Amino acid sequence: MRAEPTGSPAPARRTPDDIPDVALHPRDRGPVRAHVRDLVDVRRGLVGLFAPAFGGTLIAILGPRSDLQRWLLIICAVLLAVSIVDAVLLGRRATRSARARFPEVPVDGLRTGWYAFMRAHRMRSMRLPPARVLPGDPVP
Repeated sequence: MRAEPTGSPAPARRTPDDIPDVALHPRDRGPVRAHVRDLVDVRRGLVGLFAPAFGGTLIAILGPRSDLQRWLLIICAVLLAVSIVDAVLLGRRATRSARARFPEVPVDGLRTGWYAFMRAHRMRSMRLPPARVLPGDPVP
């Protein structure tokens, strides 16, 4: 026999929209950072290839000398270059968008670009705070 539940039901899980600004890490606070997070989260970019390409480069360097090693190094170097170019373009786009949306707030280009890169190169499921938007959605 099942026991009847007593008391009040368990509180529902908090969504990313419910998290107050003071509960976030200091680097994630503010409307500019929220906007940059949304910009990063709505796109699927090549920056996500940075970590696998870097790992592939390390494995290829440590392997025995062969034609396969040479091709792996070339492919991984190209992936690294493409992901770095994508990261720079993402950082510039995020900075421009934040400056246009929040003209009264001083937006440091290097910090904003670095924040966008650090968020973009992580797997979506490992990003903190969690994404508020889905890929392909319009930026709020």
